[in-house]
Amino acid sequence: MENRKKNILVVDDIEQNVAVISQILRSNDYQVIAAFSGEQALKMLDKRIPDLILMDVMMPDMDGFEVCRKIKQNELIRDIPVIFLSALSEAETKVEGLEVGGVDYITKPFQESEVLARVKVHLQIRQLQQERKKHIDELIILNDEKDRLMQIVSHDLRSPLGGIRSLSEILFTGAEAKDEAIVREFSELISSTANSLLHLVNDLLDLAKVESGKLLLLPMEFDIALTIRSCVRLQKNVALNKGVVIIDEYSSPIITINADEPKLVQVINNLLSNAIKFTPKDGTITVNTTIEPSDVFGGASVLRISIRDTGIGIPPEHLPNIFEKFGKHQRMGTSGERGTGLGMPIVKRFVELHHGTITVNSTIGVGTEFIILLPVKQPESNSEEN
Repeated sequence: MENRKKNILVVDDIEQNVAVISQILRSNDYQVIAAFSGEQALKMLDKRIPDLILMDVMMPDMDGFEVCRKIKQNELIRDIPVIFLSALSEAETKVEGLEVGGVDYITKPFQESEVLARVKVHLQIRQLQQERKKHIDELIILNDEKDRLMQIVSHDLRSPLGGIRSLSEILFTGAEAKDEAIVREFSELISSTANSLLHLVNDLLDLAKVESGKLLLLPMEFDIALTIRSCVRLQKNVALNKGVVIIDEYSSPIITINADEPKLVQVINNLLSNAIKFTPKDGTITVNTTIEPSDVFGGASVLRISIRDTGIGIPPEHLPNIFEKFGKHQRMGTSGERGTGLGMPIVKRFVELHHGTITVNSTIGVGTEFIILLPVKQPESNSEEN
């Protein structure tokens, strides 16, 4: 059960009845709101949703059964348990109450022990139902992710593996194996495809480890400026083949931080790869790295890494979901490049493992900028700009 006090709506046209049952409930740590007619109760339910309703059956204008019918027709409040209060003991009356959606009866005059027992039981039942619904919703999400994962396995893994097998068979048995240029071309294709598959498998494993809580940071002191320069060199050839230029800017030639270098390398490479994918020919990608004072992380210095491109931009409706795995926001790159929907979720999780933040700003047709902020402990001599 939750720690907060449960809120119970008591509906009865006789004020004395409301006072008696309210006293019983409040003395046992329940919050109570009261309504003295069915119409007043329905108006209250438009503004406030209680955990349980105690409803008198015999009321003028609109009896408890009619009020309950209207409650059960409303999608927002239909799950609230309704316990009827009645001096009527006929079986037909009780059956009618259950048929309109009530969960129980409390007979007047009220017995405190009975009231508290029935209220407690039905609050516990509702709590269990809410937890069950939450678990079902989570299972639906997990099942959708499983289906997406199977799509990846069936397409993004099976198709490239089929291509590798076909090229290998040609090199092994075909006449093309005698042509050195073709052998070199096929070998490069096999190597490139195998690297893409390895990257995909690593992404899947990394994401699984992060979400299971089993991925740990291995911090060490290193020069993040040098590390980013290495990432830029690695990605420059890919960018140049597409006609895109990468520019790297630094506030200092040496920026020493304490962090998990391999994971930050993966973050930078994923962001650079993403920028290249969505930047057309003659575009630019600018990487800017600085150490700045900040109030964001309790006064600690902050490492700011900006990766800004002049690409096609991200539609505004996709921005809130950009870091979701297998998101529907996935698009083809400017040269037809495909993604798996795993790169951005991994980036966000790796940044958050370092207690940092990542944000994105984008304008269609102008470009996109990802900004990473990481709290750092850095020697004063390295924080000065040259």
